Amino acid sequence: MGACGGKPAAKQQESRELRFHDGLHYSPLESNVHRGFLSLGSNELDSPFDFESQLSVDEDTQDIVQFSAPIFVAEEGETFSVKLMRLGSLAGTVSCYFQTEAGSGKPGVRYVHTEGEVVFGDGQFEESIDIQIIDSPDWSATLEFKVVLSNARGCSLGKYLKVCRVKVLDSDPFPNSDYAEPVKAGLDAIKEINPVPLFVDFCRLMLKIPGNSRRFAVILLCDQLKNAYLWFQLKASVYTVNVIFGGEDAADQLIIPGDAVTTAKLLGLMYIGLPLLLHLYKEAKTRMDIAGHCNFYLQTSLMRKYMNFNDDSRAAVSLDAVQKVVTEQALDVSNSLDNVSSMLETLGRLVMLNYFAVSSDPGMLWAVVTMPVVMTFWVLLRHRWLTKPEKDRPYKKRVIQLVCSISEYYSLIAAYFQRPAMNEKFAASVAKLGEVQEPLGIYHMRTEFFFSWLGPFFSGFYLCFYAQQVMDDQLSLGTFLATISVFKEVSSNFADGYSVMMSVISKFEPLTDITLFLNRQTDVRDLKEMVNRRLKETSEQRSRLMQLSMPIPPGKVRTDLLPIRLENVSFKLGMDKELFKNVDIFVEQGKLIAVEGTHGSGKTKLIRILAGGISPTSGVVTMPSHLRCVLVTHNVVLMNTSPLQNLFFGDPLALAQTEDRQRVMSILEKLGMNRTRELAEKEMEILQEPLSDGEEVDADAGHCGTAGKEKTKPTRSPWIPPDDSKRAANVRSALRGWQGTLSFQEKAKLHIARALVVNPEILILEKPLMNFDDKEYRLVQKSLREYVYNRGVALPAESRESRRPRTCFYSAEREDTSQTDVVWKCDGGSVVAEKPPTQVREPRTSGKDLPSPKSSLTQDIQMTAV
Repeated sequence: MGACGGKPAAKQQESRELRFHDGLHYSPLESNVHRGFLSLGSNELDSPFDFESQLSVDEDTQDIVQFSAPIFVAEEGETFSVKLMRLGSLAGTVSCYFQTEAGSGKPGVRYVHTEGEVVFGDGQFEESIDIQIIDSPDWSATLEFKVVLSNARGCSLGKYLKVCRVKVLDSDPFPNSDYAEPVKAGLDAIKEINPVPLFVDFCRLMLKIPGNSRRFAVILLCDQLKNAYLWFQLKASVYTVNVIFGGEDAADQLIIPGDAVTTAKLLGLMYIGLPLLLHLYKEAKTRMDIAGHCNFYLQTSLMRKYMNFNDDSRAAVSLDAVQKVVTEQALDVSNSLDNVSSMLETLGRLVMLNYFAVSSDPGMLWAVVTMPVVMTFWVLLRHRWLTKPEKDRPYKKRVIQLVCSISEYYSLIAAYFQRPAMNEKFAASVAKLGEVQEPLGIYHMRTEFFFSWLGPFFSGFYLCFYAQQVMDDQLSLGTFLATISVFKEVSSNFADGYSVMMSVISKFEPLTDITLFLNRQTDVRDLKEMVNRRLKETSEQRSRLMQLSMPIPPGKVRTDLLPIRLENVSFKLGMDKELFKNVDIFVEQGKLIAVEGTHGSGKTKLIRILAGGISPTSGVVTMPSHLRCVLVTHNVVLMNTSPLQNLFFGDPLALAQTEDRQRVMSILEKLGMNRTRELAEKEMEILQEPLSDGEEVDADAGHCGTAGKEKTKPTRSPWIPPDDSKRAANVRSALRGWQGTLSFQEKAKLHIARALVVNPEILILEKPLMNFDDKEYRLVQKSLREYVYNRGVALPAESRESRRPRTCFYSAEREDTSQTDVVWKCDGGSVVAEKPPTQVREPRTSGKDLPSPKSSLTQDIQMTAV
């Protein structure tokens, strides 16, 4: 394991240490009497067991400090601590610095920032860091942050587990705790939620986004500036007619006494200048982008929720439904606060216009009352007068689904000469959509006609009955003309208000869909239970293991002797068929295990249970908490990115390291992936081109940082260019269509090579050798053997013992399992461990055979730990 840290500071303790060949090893003193009396198990190699060599440990080897698991799950309102472990001789005092780092969860919102020093005393192998999780009353998706170790003293830091992630589980329903009952009752109850209070509560949640309440208050205030400008226009029109053009009788009311022309010019300048101020406000409102902040929050929450769905939730939501809710519906609902501000602006304008009409002519009170009454009457009764046609949403959905199906299965459609049939099917769907949308368009046109007709109706009525008052000098001409303008404005205002109201109502349906989506079940709680269980089991087994009297093989620490075990595991398919029943089996770390069985015997299910993809009906999978586990599925999956980004997908920052790039080239060579190597080399050439203006390099990208130091300006390694950079665009352009140049077998090998690059402690493969001919089969199998016996592919043999053991499970579709260490045979609901047909010796490294751990060690551990 690579590490960042200081030099060792070992301290000899006679009560805890034994000295063999100048090596130090933690073990009870009485283990000396048992030396040489261990019985060897049935899985030992042909070579004799060299006990003395098993106890030889390099005294310069430092202890390793790392987190006890790569992921921890915290819950609001609970006491939470992150567990750390120390591996090695446990001699002396070691320490390191720790600090929390923000991720999607931010300090002060999801957790309290914590930093300091963690110290392991002599013989201490566990420690914990307490972190305060903030109990927020507001809903949020599962957010996470990091805890990072650095500045090791007297020890090394684990290469990967010097960083851990902490997921914070929020148990509140969306959008707030008031909806706990319908969410608990199920999805059907959520669909019956009253959409009006749901919309109000959603808007409240959006206002709690940092900065949104301030932005919303500013917008509400400044939106009234438009109403103020309309008030100015109405008053100015009355003033222009009655005063500026009023002759001598109104000369004393001029802004500039005795000068009507200059007063008119001043008024004209105000007409010109005030819209410029309104434009500046509109630009400021656009920059505040309250809808954009809501959309960012909502879309990221939806994706975080989806990526934490359990299997049932993921199966219940189709891919096109996910795309629609994340893009189309989220974008639509994100405008809710803008719609609310528009409604309030419209209401303010209506109040202002009616006040102007009444204050100018008290006799207009009848119109002020009548227009809203008529408008309300129309809104309430229009459904009786106008029959609303069928909604077009199901037909839109059908067209979208058909587009997705044609795109996904195009090769099948073309191969079976079904393109004309699919074209006809698509044309029929589009035609049906058009048939539904036509009457909808007519319906909306007729609805909107009333609003555009209402203003002329009242204006005409006012002109017929009030023109005489102007002629009789009972009503000023300016007031008369302004009142007609008010009727037009009120009518337009009602039309705008109706449009905004319908826009709000149109959000009820997508908001309900989003509420359904965000209240589906996730696997985070199951993950929490699994992590906590494994942490507890690992801690208990390590504690017992420390008391055992036994020799420790070279290149291992006691924790490496913890087995991987299935305890009383049963699994049912549906309600009837029991695939496994009370399976109790274990295997040591550092083994290559083939899972065999006839078709339908449960090989794939067993692989998925081991990987944590599915949970057993009963029983548990016991696996040391600190071991990283990667599942390689049978379905070949290549990311729509570059070759190097595919290979380094599990550890993107490693691409910036020279030794890691060289190692990837070696892996490609070992697997015979010549075409992929050519493409990777071509990508490297592009990434090594001189930097363009504006690009900056972080020379320390991917290296261990120093606690407390911050960069004044963010920089980036040229090996990991931003997606929108010129360098990334050059890679995309040069390697466009690169996947099409690979054979299927090479794609399948890339699918496996990606996992070998990550080099997890446990690698689980589903039918990995099924896609290859005999030659490729041997290459892949040889790489899997090297992964196990060398503890990583294309890594230096001399540093093998500084790495943790690697364990590989794979489902075998061929009968040849002679290269494996153990065979797990699935048959009749049981899983039995068998020896492979021909036991093989491990590859030679550093001039001698590497000894295999003896099964007797694991048996002793099992008897003590259980």
